[in-house]
Amino acid sequence: MGWKLNEQLKLLIELQEIDTSILSIAERIEALPAKLEKFKSPFKEANLLLQKAKTQLESLGKNKKDKESEAEEFQEKVNKLKAKSKDVKTNKEYEAFLKEIEGFEKGKYKIEDQVLSIMENLETFTKNIQKEEAKVKKTEEEFRQQEKEIEEEKTKLHAEMETYKSKRKEFVAGIDAELYEQYMNLLKWAGGLAVVPARNEVCLGCNTNIPPQQYNDIKKSDSIFNCYYCKRILYCKEQ
Repeated sequence: MGWKLNEQLKLLIELQEIDTSILSIAERIEALPAKLEKFKSPFKEANLLLQKAKTQLESLGKNKKDKESEAEEFQEKVNKLKAKSKDVKTNKEYEAFLKEIEGFEKGKYKIEDQVLSIMENLETFTKNIQKEEAKVKKTEEEFRQQEKEIEEEKTKLHAEMETYKSKRKEFVAGIDAELYEQYMNLLKWAGGLAVVPARNEVCLGCNTNIPPQQYNDIKKSDSIFNCYYCKRILYCKEQ
């Protein structure tokens, strides 16, 4: 076919090493978002708990305000009844007024007890919010730091990949077009591994035995041989 096959094989071996490195870098780049998510999740969770606590605090505050309004309404009714009681002429009517006043005052005291309970809850929730805010701050700082480190790692990996791609072009330029096409087809079909060693009469790509005669031919490195089973390009690598 007109090319030095042993030299071509050497170039293919080098190209496979470069492509393996490129694929490895690509996998590492693809894994970065998941790596960052490990730090983003605690931050999101802490923020969610903080917002939930703030909503509950707001609800308690509204409830307190509503109860205080109810207590004021009871007090107003008591005040009006007391004012009217001055004009009462009989003991029976006066006793009825006192009983009604007592009922409203009991209602007011009950509501005031509820307000005190709400205020205690408000204090507890306020302390919890302070804790949650501290947690949010801490997890956000960790997330931002990790985000920065991952962005730096991403930039570094892209730079490494570009270096390998430039190096790759040099090797590809020296490989016969037909052989390179075969290599690329194998690379896609065989999961990124087109050129593999053969050792002790075994293909290390698929762990299938190689016929002794073919193995001897592979050891000579003066021709291109493919594994009978997985079709990968073979080269000899004795222990």
